[in-house]
Amino acid sequence: MGSLLSLLRGGSGGHSGGLSRSSRETQASARFAKQFNEFIFNLGDVRNAQYVEENFPEGNRILRVGLELLERVSAYNDGSNEVRMAISQPTQENEEAAWRKVGPSVALLRECFEFAQSVEKVIPDVLEELSSHADDADPQRADRNRGLARLLADLMQNAFAFDALKASIPAIQNDFSYYRRTLSRSAQTQDADIARYIIPHDVSNQMSLFYAYHNPMVRTVIDSATKFAQESGNQQIVLDCLSALAAGSASTVKHARADSAKSERMCMLVLVTCCILYDWISPKGVSDAQSGIDAKAALDLVSERTLVDSTPADRVLRANCRTLR
Repeated sequence: MGSLLSLLRGGSGGHSGGLSRSSRETQASARFAKQFNEFIFNLGDVRNAQYVEENFPEGNRILRVGLELLERVSAYNDGSNEVRMAISQPTQENEEAAWRKVGPSVALLRECFEFAQSVEKVIPDVLEELSSHADDADPQRADRNRGLARLLADLMQNAFAFDALKASIPAIQNDFSYYRRTLSRSAQTQDADIARYIIPHDVSNQMSLFYAYHNPMVRTVIDSATKFAQESGNQQIVLDCLSALAAGSASTVKHARADSAKSERMCMLVLVTCCILYDWISPKGVSDAQSGIDAKAALDLVSERTLVDSTPADRVLRANCRTLR
């Protein structure tokens, strides 16, 4: 079948990486290309989602929760007017009105934060399964890996969408900032409608760190994946796996092999996801000359395509990478 990874680099027209790079391509291809090349073209097939539902119930549950939270965040109830009034005219009446407004919103933000913690726990399981069965003879490995690749892409799509929503709703940061500034005083209230939204200080501090990032949900995926790769001792295996997944996805898109528009979109998601994770897991990043993924080829391939609303895929890729600018 040839070196699958070389397809991402456009064959002989790619980078002149030398023997070292060619050797890395061959090693990664030998381990992963055989299985990934067989399934990546129909990644959008509904049977993949069904496989995840049946075999990875926790991942499927997290996806459902994520979709529900996205709908609720998209209808975020802005408390800017009440907060502005409470700051300019800090009477007890105005402050209580502001709290009644931002309280439910902050409760939603806490749910999103707790959802991110669930994502953080499931990412190592997905990567472990993807990268630990390259050489087994399990006849169902294609179904498993297709389902896992789909799950990884769906989790990252949810993360992209959440971060895009956060960026488009300034009130999220403003409401939470006001909430934290007045938390100590409001914690002493006897008003049950206000008291129900009191969050422990340690949790509010963790939430503050989480929402301080411009891409908090993607950052959660990145940190979880990086920690797993480092602590498991499987860093190179994970990088090889990401390289092969990216190559299979890129080849499918480049040569129009996807069986549907949805499958092509899922391949784009897998490609962008793998580039981002590779960039943070690899000590030298995805832009390095010895990288298993050609960052320039990936950028060229995703340009003029969209992933989240109307945001160009190459912008999403650049915004979330460490070395790709």
